Amino acid sequence: MLTIQNLLKSVYCCIKNISKKSYRNCAVLVSGFSVFAMISLNAQGFGGAGKNRNVVECSNMKGVDEEVQTETTEDAELFENEEFAEAWKQALDMKKDRKKEEKAQIEKREVAAVCASVEPVFNEVQQVPVNPYGDIVISEEDYEALLRIVQAEAGGEDEQGKILVAEVILNRVLEEDFASTVYEVIFERSGGSPQFAPTWDGRYYSVEVTQSTVDAVEKALYGEDLSQGALFFSARRKANPYDMAWFDQNLTWLFQYGGHEFYTLP
Repeated sequence: MLTIQNLLKSVYCCIKNISKKSYRNCAVLVSGFSVFAMISLNAQGFGGAGKNRNVVECSNMKGVDEEVQTETTEDAELFENEEFAEAWKQALDMKKDRKKEEKAQIEKREVAAVCASVEPVFNEVQQVPVNPYGDIVISEEDYEALLRIVQAEAGGEDEQGKILVAEVILNRVLEEDFASTVYEVIFERSGGSPQFAPTWDGRYYSVEVTQSTVDAVEKALYGEDLSQGALFFSARRKANPYDMAWFDQNLTWLFQYGGHEFYTLP
């Protein structure tokens, strides 16, 4: 009996020395241990004096338990009002961040779906790709310029990405707001600024045209039309933010493919 009493007192002393955050758990532990001690003592069949002493000691422990419970309740309210509230806020922030990340992934998949949906426009009767560029007269100068600008602007893109860049040039030739030949479109300026950066930063003159670029230009001229009438393109990650702001505010966004986003006039 003395051993159990000493053990209970030791537990109570430990409770006094721990942080307030752990009072609740310790209170539960003490209560459980008290019940266990009472059951153990009754099971041993102590005499009258022992039982009376047990009742007194358990009564004393009840007072200890009530004291701990009272302090634990007060501290629990403080925890819930301050620390728990802060922890809850952090949990909500983490949940919001996770939702934002999931939303970004969904939007990324949706953009990928748009990119995958870029397909040739077919003639409804003959079911052959429609090519609107048959009336464009292509000189040797035009052809060389088209190869070079496609290589400079889309050398790192796949064949379809190169076709799209070539078709933006060809669409401009057909559009009355732009110059009437491929070469003139490529070197055209707006407000003194070049329409295609490689014509002034030197890339247009330094590139080596690959066979894949030649194949893409041939398909743009005589085969597939994938452009949806695009008249502008830009690589958002590399472009000046002010230029992209102008694109977003003044043009109609069509689709994204590879590293380029394609636009047309509103």
